[in-house]
Amino acid sequence: MRVVVLFACLAAAACARAQDLALTAGVMQSRVPDARSFAIGITYTQELTPWLDASLAYRNEGHVPGHHRDGHAALLWLKTQVFAPELTLAAGAGPYRYFDTEVAEIGTDYANSHGWGAIYGVTATWRPRASRWFYQLRIEHVETGVNLDTTMVMAGAGYRLEPDATGSPAPDHRERDDEVFLGGGQTIVNSFESENARAALVSYRHAFGRVLRASVGFLHEGEAQLIRRDGVVLQGWLEPSFENDRFTLGIGYGGYFATDHYRSGEKDLLAIIGTTASYRLGSHWLGRFEWQRVASRHSRDSDIVVLGLGYRF
Repeated sequence: MRVVVLFACLAAAACARAQDLALTAGVMQSRVPDARSFAIGITYTQELTPWLDASLAYRNEGHVPGHHRDGHAALLWLKTQVFAPELTLAAGAGPYRYFDTEVAEIGTDYANSHGWGAIYGVTATWRPRASRWFYQLRIEHVETGVNLDTTMVMAGAGYRLEPDATGSPAPDHRERDDEVFLGGGQTIVNSFESENARAALVSYRHAFGRVLRASVGFLHEGEAQLIRRDGVVLQGWLEPSFENDRFTLGIGYGGYFATDHYRSGEKDLLAIIGTTASYRLGSHWLGRFEWQRVASRHSRDSDIVVLGLGYRF
């Protein structure tokens, strides 16, 4: 149900007006254990009304004793201008899906813990006149009940994007809704040692209009000491385009029909969530970046980062 809510927020936001992308960094304080580490945030925000925003966010909560945690969140924000037209204050909340590498209670040295929590916070944003750039201060708190409770204080900068209007005629190159992609990169196991291997991805992607897309592909994670896994990936994507389809940003969720050769060829259906960005190099060619997070059943989560070329037709 929470996944449905998250994607409903994004689908509603995809039809909105102003759209921002912000990168922030700062410090994280956890309650138990009492420890401090770094915090990094990437936030994509879309305006729904003059007083309401929706955002999708990634948070890396750093490394504290026994925990390496990050996660994704979907939030709604109430906002208002104060003191000056350039200054906006906002308060927001939403669900937080976390992925934590923690010390195992028994057996192996670590365990991958997944779960849901709540994230809420406040932001202050300064937008200089006649500039797409803005500056932001964020204070956010994560409550899980069974895992870490943390507070993050971050500051950074962002850029206002120019979305392609959903009702405007598409340029000739945008009428090519099919894409084949070949990329290579690295698999990183979500353990305290971060074992890694070379990775490869080949996929086919189809666009259903300006925002919705779907892809099917074959993912090879390589031999990363703890895993030797590959299989078929099927994902649905929210991937709007910007600047007359010069580039896209997207998030995808789906299933990974994987075979792990380190587990006697065991086959399993795993959850996979991805983020992607593409940049058009010509009427047919584009460069694409993908970062996929695999959520396993046996504490074998992994991150797969690939970069490659796509061809639209």
